[in-house]
Amino acid sequence: MGLLGTIQQSKGALDAAQIGLQVVGNNVANANTPGYIRQELQQASAVAVREGNLIKGHGVRPTGIVQVVDEALFERMIDAKTALSGAETLEKAYSQLEELSTDLDNTGLSQQFSLFNNAVQELSTQPGDASLREFVILQGQTLADNIRGARSKASDRQQAWDGELKDVANDINRLTTRIAKLNLEIATIEGGGLIQSDATGLRDQRYRDLEELAQYVDLNIQEQESGAVSVFVAGDYLVNDGISRDVASVYSEKRGALEIRIIETDSPLDVTGGQLAATMQARDGVFGEYITGIDRMASALIRSVNEVHSQGQGREGYQQVLSSSKGNANVPLPDAGLPWTPKNGTFDMNVVDESGDVISTHRIKVKNLGQVTDSTISSIVADIDAIEGISATVTSGGQIEILSDSPASSFTFGEDTSGFLAAAGINTFFVGRSAVDINVNESLKNDSDFLAISSGGIGEDTEVLSRMLDLVDRPVDDLEGRSVRGIYESTIATMAQKISLQGSEADGLRDFYATLQGQHLAITGVNIDEESIKLIAYQRAFQASSRVISTATEMLDILMTL
Repeated sequence: MGLLGTIQQSKGALDAAQIGLQVVGNNVANANTPGYIRQELQQASAVAVREGNLIKGHGVRPTGIVQVVDEALFERMIDAKTALSGAETLEKAYSQLEELSTDLDNTGLSQQFSLFNNAVQELSTQPGDASLREFVILQGQTLADNIRGARSKASDRQQAWDGELKDVANDINRLTTRIAKLNLEIATIEGGGLIQSDATGLRDQRYRDLEELAQYVDLNIQEQESGAVSVFVAGDYLVNDGISRDVASVYSEKRGALEIRIIETDSPLDVTGGQLAATMQARDGVFGEYITGIDRMASALIRSVNEVHSQGQGREGYQQVLSSSKGNANVPLPDAGLPWTPKNGTFDMNVVDESGDVISTHRIKVKNLGQVTDSTISSIVADIDAIEGISATVTSGGQIEILSDSPASSFTFGEDTSGFLAAAGINTFFVGRSAVDINVNESLKNDSDFLAISSGGIGEDTEVLSRMLDLVDRPVDDLEGRSVRGIYESTIATMAQKISLQGSEADGLRDFYATLQGQHLAITGVNIDEESIKLIAYQRAFQASSRVISTATEMLDILMTL
């Protein structure tokens, strides 16, 4: 290699320095561009040539312009993004639930329990006071209204979270479609991996889209030799080269709510993290568990109050009663569809005259022993109908209707060891099965004289009121020894604890993600000072190569003049 070879060698160095200057200039130009990943010129020594006993280098050759990115760190960062997005979604859900429940400041349902109990307490001291009877019914109605209202608000929020799944599905489809399109463009411009340079701009956009997609679902990203990426979620791919799979929010009979399914395979998108998983957890877990707790509390309140009230007598007897519960009249009681199953036992019915004196007392058997001869609603109604002075039937709607045969007589109810009266909704204070439909019995709202006070006869005692005192705070066997108020307060206490824990978790993940993001930006971001140093280095290299060419040219001119 002579002087011409030297000039050619330096010419390659000039080209490399010029390309390096262009790369530096592009980095500086995008220093403030969001999501831009800085580039770096990769160079290698040209293949050496042997001349005699010497092996001479042929200078430098640019091998590619690549992005400076730590793929392992990027994957950790988007995993943290997934976890953070899920945590913030749940934090938002718990914040909404906290707004619904005013018990955290002692003005909610727990306070309503106390007001209802206080009203019963006042009536027990003056059972003949009509205004106090009205007040007990009013406080019961207020309690029922607040329970229904609390559940309704939580249910509305739950449905709103269910509706957000549609937006999540649309965002996932938007991103996967764009990533698939970018895959094709990147693979094309990079020559299917044959060119060693990265597709600037296209890869930047794909990194941003992958990071945004990670907000919704937990991703497994695998880059192919062609430069395209495959995106998997729990073993199912959403993107493979230039192909993307759309998802849709579909009603699931199993869940009883919407779920995200892959349209092509009609299989659920099995996610464990991100906004999608957190949205379903907010719907089914956060609000679902709260609603379940409200329903359980309301059911326990209805049953405990009604089992006491249904065995008592007010200030007058009934001329007509229509049960609030509906059931299948011709099957055994466990299959009749009542709110709960009556036990094996009995209940009393009394026929009374206009002054409330007992004309006759009748004990109705309720048989529930798992035998063929067990009672049905129809058989119990038939026994009631057999009482002289009383008629009883099962309506077409499955309700029990009991009528007095004479205007001069009426009927009352007494001791019930079976719980049938409360289960059937006869002579009860509350009606309904849960927080959805809890209400005060319409007959009490129409006439407070039907409010049960006595257990020994009309005007005989205040035993029923005494048993209703502190009923909401009394341990109940069906509630594992907890009280009605205890069930609700346990729900509130658990909620408060979860709100605190979720807030701490979200704060921790925000710090962790910020740390990883800082590390990522330290690698991928443009540092003006560093680029200035590279600029000077390429400039000096260009000047030195130019000087080599100038010197070699002068030497060549000397040779030509000899």
